Amino acid sequence: MSEAAQKVIAIALDEVGYREKASNAALDDPLANAGSGNWTKYARDLAAAGYYNGDKSACPWCEIFTDWCFWKAFGPDGQRIQCQTGDLGAACIYSMQYYRQQGRCDQNPKEGDQVFFYGGGTVGHTGIVVEVSESSITVVEGNSSDRVQKLSYPRSSSVIAGYGHPWYKENVPAEEEIETLSAPIEQTCSVLLPLLKRGATGTAVESAQVLLIHRGYYCGGRKNLLGRETPDGDFGPATEKAVRDFQTLKSLEPDGKIGADSWTALITE
Repeated sequence: MSEAAQKVIAIALDEVGYREKASNAALDDPLANAGSGNWTKYARDLAAAGYYNGDKSACPWCEIFTDWCFWKAFGPDGQRIQCQTGDLGAACIYSMQYYRQQGRCDQNPKEGDQVFFYGGGTVGHTGIVVEVSESSITVVEGNSSDRVQKLSYPRSSSVIAGYGHPWYKENVPAEEEIETLSAPIEQTCSVLLPLLKRGATGTAVESAQVLLIHRGYYCGGRKNLLGRETPDGDFGPATEKAVRDFQTLKSLEPDGKIGADSWTALITE
């Protein structure tokens, strides 16, 4: 892993636990004024730095957090290192397209990569890969249950859309050598996530359980040597209860089934 990637990872890890704010106050305090108003220091700082096509304060902020980590590490060069050649980088779908345009997006994770997740049938969430093993990745992501969290996912998870590989090495193309993306690309990618309910089994259930477990819900799995629950891929009564409790928290219909709205809430909120 390059020193540049290590720098970004260290910055991201230092932010774990930061709470989203209820209003435009106490933005620099990690815990004060906690709420769900989408106010963060990350949007404030990037607005002052001239990122994007306007101030993104009070907007969903998973991509904003990721960009902030690169800006904190590299200043204005952070955008170029992330392949962002236009002002649309605050939206996950466009951020992923910037990587694709430079041929730097695939399904092979590396530490320091930017990972993208599906949400609501399109790319809707993102984070920074901080650890990679043969079977899983560990990610630091913003706007996860209204805070910055460190979470792990199976590498086979159906919610992973792909990985963007930043230009960490010294061979970053000169600005004039990069093809500029000045408008949204019309071609997009979507995925159909299955409707899950009691009795379902498999990888999709396991992925949903990972998201629920990391939000503090018990899904009926066994605990590992560290005392942490491991997903079992079996949508039983405990998983159904966890889904109902999560749906109630998010003001969704508590039917115990994971459909489009519940998938979107699990992945993006």
